[in-house]
Amino acid sequence: MNSLLIKNGLIIHADGQREENILIQNETIAAVGTELEYSSETQIIDASGKWIFPGVIDPHTHMGIPIKTGSSADTFATGSRSALHGGVTTILDFTVLEKRQSLVNSLEARKKLAGKSLCDVGLHINITRFTPEILEEIPRLISMGFSSFKVFTTYKEAGMMLSYDEIEAVARIVGAHDGVLMVHSEDNNVISAASEPFADRSKTDPRYHGLSRPPEAEAVAVRKLGEISERTTCTIYIVHLNTAAGLAETAKYPLLKVETCPHYLLLTEEVYKKEGGRMFVSSPPLRQKTDQEALWRGIQNGQIHTIGSDHCPFCLADKQAGLPFQEIPNGMGGVETLFSTLLAQFLQRGLDLSLLSRLTSRNAAEIFGLEQKGTLKAGTHADLLIVNPKSLSTVQDEALDTILDWNAYTGLPAIFPETVIRRGEMVVSEGRTQVSSLGLLLKSV
Repeated sequence: MNSLLIKNGLIIHADGQREENILIQNETIAAVGTELEYSSETQIIDASGKWIFPGVIDPHTHMGIPIKTGSSADTFATGSRSALHGGVTTILDFTVLEKRQSLVNSLEARKKLAGKSLCDVGLHINITRFTPEILEEIPRLISMGFSSFKVFTTYKEAGMMLSYDEIEAVARIVGAHDGVLMVHSEDNNVISAASEPFADRSKTDPRYHGLSRPPEAEAVAVRKLGEISERTTCTIYIVHLNTAAGLAETAKYPLLKVETCPHYLLLTEEVYKKEGGRMFVSSPPLRQKTDQEALWRGIQNGQIHTIGSDHCPFCLADKQAGLPFQEIPNGMGGVETLFSTLLAQFLQRGLDLSLLSRLTSRNAAEIFGLEQKGTLKAGTHADLLIVNPKSLSTVQDEALDTILDWNAYTGLPAIFPETVIRRGEMVVSEGRTQVSSLGLLLKSV
């Protein structure tokens, strides 16, 4: 039996901070406390003066998915390696529903790709087509352990959008079987009206991306989804919320769970003015400073429940200069820098580190039914990271473990973990990734 003792560290639990020891046996935590018994064969890590966080759960990634005429640049293998380097031990990604494909078949196809992941991985089920057959599959998938589904209120031109009536029908079934419905929440009618002045596709400046998808689109969608949640009693999870107006709407509906992303907390629409501003194009767009500060208030008052990277990376050549803004592939990378940049921000803002633990680990585990993840207690997976609080630096491209040639967070303050353990295996040591086994495919998502 492999045995590891981590002693003298300050554990950042979701409910407080305590100096405790952690005994790991094989893949699980055997005990947490101040006086633990262990054998002479046990490996010991002295974490004096350091912080121990639960392994980060990133509830929103897109590894190698089709976007416009290409695909996001990371595979499950490359993206998960970057994730581990940044302290993310579990990612939750999405299926891709092809034409005439069933939901179950889309899951099986995606599972084959996800099998290359180095961190643990779960899959949300994308529903981008509405038919009786699709609806009939939902209870079966939930019985198989795949209980989270995603729909879109926009992207009609790409054949991905469901109407609000269709979303309500899905929500009724998902809610009746204790699932979670995730929604990309931008109202398509608002976007269509705002996009009309740019229909000739002559605009290349990335700032037009934001003008074509105004904040009102999020507020309208969130309000309608909140009403659907009340009528169906279904938990609806709003992905990548990014506006003050949208956040205000979420407060009215207790069955809404809210996710935001690092790019909305750390960047604003001002970056579109930079050389290479096209690289920051994602959907929803980056917003104003006032929206950013509203999100930080939402984090502190409990309106925001999780932070996901929405990792959908592209290299410089993937977003060529001079393209009409409508043709710029949407998305940015962020899984590797998710935790490190947020930790630095929490320290600068004087925020409770237990809140960070909840936002990046425990809350996602609870929402998506990951019973062995999200907390450091006996019986759970031994997923954790050790941080030296004195190692504040900045994001440097050459220090990242990535195949990408562009990063949105270069130069921002960051504290990267020096040790990362995934199910008992030390996958990052002294800041260097060293993985010897594949991740686990999780069913309870």
